[in-house]
Amino acid sequence: MLEFALVLLVQLFEDSSAVSGLKGEPGAAVAFVDIDADGAPDVVVEKTKIFLNRGGKFVKAGELPKSARDYSGMQAGDVNGDGFPDLVLLRITDPRNPSFKEDGLRNELWIGDGKGGFTRKESGIETYAESSISACFLDYDRDGRLDLFVANAFDDWSRGERAHPSRLFRGRGDGTFEDVTEKAGLLLKDAPGDDPKARRPAFGVTHTDWDNDGWQDILVCTYGRQANRLWRNNRDGTFTDVAAETTFDGDDDRSGAYTDEVKELFRRRHGRPIGDEPAWRSHGNTFDAGVADVDGDGDMDVFLGTIQHWWAGPSSDRSVLLVNQGVAGGWKFKRAADAIRRVVPEKNWDLGDQHVGWLDVDNDGRLDLVIAMSDYPEGQYLRLWRQNGDGTFDDWTEKLGFLWEAASQISFGDFDRDGATDILVGTKGMRLPPEKLKTKDMSVGLWRNRAAAVAGNRFLSLRLGGRAVGARVTVVTGASRQIREVYGGLGLAGHRDDEECRFGVAKAERVDAVIVRWPDGETETFEDVGTNRHYALEKHGALRIVK
Repeated sequence: MLEFALVLLVQLFEDSSAVSGLKGEPGAAVAFVDIDADGAPDVVVEKTKIFLNRGGKFVKAGELPKSARDYSGMQAGDVNGDGFPDLVLLRITDPRNPSFKEDGLRNELWIGDGKGGFTRKESGIETYAESSISACFLDYDRDGRLDLFVANAFDDWSRGERAHPSRLFRGRGDGTFEDVTEKAGLLLKDAPGDDPKARRPAFGVTHTDWDNDGWQDILVCTYGRQANRLWRNNRDGTFTDVAAETTFDGDDDRSGAYTDEVKELFRRRHGRPIGDEPAWRSHGNTFDAGVADVDGDGDMDVFLGTIQHWWAGPSSDRSVLLVNQGVAGGWKFKRAADAIRRVVPEKNWDLGDQHVGWLDVDNDGRLDLVIAMSDYPEGQYLRLWRQNGDGTFDDWTEKLGFLWEAASQISFGDFDRDGATDILVGTKGMRLPPEKLKTKDMSVGLWRNRAAAVAGNRFLSLRLGGRAVGARVTVVTGASRQIREVYGGLGLAGHRDDEECRFGVAKAERVDAVIVRWPDGETETFEDVGTNRHYALEKHGALRIVK
């Protein structure tokens, strides 16, 4: 218990922005990406500014050109197999809006040279004038080539209901893509929201092997209090939406009911009554879906980051932990509404959870939750909940060692290679009061994790070579089994973490086994592996110590 007490007495994180060279760099969007493939995560700020990691210090290597309209999202992945990440930049276009002026700008692919330079390439993803918010790379057909799913929002932002189709592009492996949206069963219809096959505005997308069949499924975060979608991979190039039968779509309250107080407030403010919402408008405003095996039972759970307002009533979903019930439970999710305890006033509150993610903050072997409450000025901070191991979490925000206001996009990575997961966080002034905007430092933050060192806990980190997106790594220590997957994107606006599978193992000096399931389903096992080491692995190769 001594190490636990020590963690409580010291700051868990220290500000490394100045010593790392990122101090004073403004930006809402941030991401760890290993641009030069040297094993140390580099940094991308505002989707266009590239900083290379040189021993824990960041040197600006260049900047992609900015267009007349800013990019709405970014994602990174090696689309041509040269070993270096390439960048997809997303844009919002709204051709049905009367104020829209055609400028020819679309989503773009930029090919990386491994030195911080990028060249734009015609790839097939720039075909459509649509409002793209988020994207993730995945290998949905297990052919060894990265594919791309693009989450698209409203087709007319003034209406706020109908949406562009989200699109799946099959990678050819040479940096070009084929649109297979319709072939995969994902095109859906331009129809009113009460049609279950209607397109819905998507603000985030995540991939994971939800049902442990070895194939990547797609989780779509839907806005406008419409139902989320969970696209099950049918293993034949097509997908089926199973969100309703798994409870991923929304909670049980489909009443759409407003309270009498809210109805009266609306009447006074707008001079007309408001009725209850239809059932299809009684879900959530979901932005992020953080996937992880939170309870260590061998399947992937999900935390949904959602915006909710007090006036919207009980049928409007809150952020919630979805616990996967596994094969015995038919792969349904149980909504653990009380796992993350939130204290809010009776009314006049907003929860603006736009970015979420999992990390083992002190390397004790249990995953902890970070939420960036990036919207609405009431408590617009970065928050941490530490897992207790009994299915509950304690709010450790005050123990972070910092209070980061106006938190925006987050990215996790071990930038200094000490085995602890550090936090990169952006800053966004949206909805901040004008008086705060005048004095607020809008720089990004880089926070070095000290919790694991203070607690004396150990780690094991593994980086997989080749196109490993979708691979799953399991570390076995006695009765404990921990899972990590290699992701090509998570949630809102291209949220991504570094490429390493990092495990906290408490005091274990060795683990019994490291099991790697590659994206094509082939499995390799390595026994009696030492900890406090960074490993690299190529398929059919030896487990190699790199640090």
